[in-house]
Amino acid sequence: MSYAFRKHDYNLDDFDRCPEHGCVMMQVQDLPPVCLIEWLVKNAAERRVRDVIPREPVNPVEAGLPGVVLDNGFLLPVRKAVDVASRRPDGEVNESIVGWRVTDILYMRGENQELVGVELLPDGTVVDEDPGFLLYLDMQILLYLLFDEEIRKCEP
Repeated sequence: MSYAFRKHDYNLDDFDRCPEHGCVMMQVQDLPPVCLIEWLVKNAAERRVRDVIPREPVNPVEAGLPGVVLDNGFLLPVRKAVDVASRRPDGEVNESIVGWRVTDILYMRGENQELVGVELLPDGTVVDEDPGFLLYLDMQILLYLLFDEEIRKCEP
């Protein structure tokens, strides 16, 4: 099984910003705006990994990274994975992380990019003491998923 989304190139400068987190806020029609980080916390915080599914490559050269499915069915669209223990910036995400939990959700804004990171740790580890995986999520797909959830409230 794989997942694919139409490519949406959201211009992040077009979004209002959350006063608390500085991240984008999605507003659909007359609904109240939704903070991207609060939405992620609601859907992913302390959830466990249920499955890892491959993303189909866009072309033969690009291998693609997996998506991570949480125990509530929520999909984390992985763009890059960092294995914190080995300090490898190209960590391999596979079925070995099934059962690990989301321990932190981070929003980082730099000069040229915005990133959302999710930390995964296995059971029995201590946050900020034991290394796990840091997954950088695909911002465009996250916004698409948030938009889809919000538009369904208006147009079921």
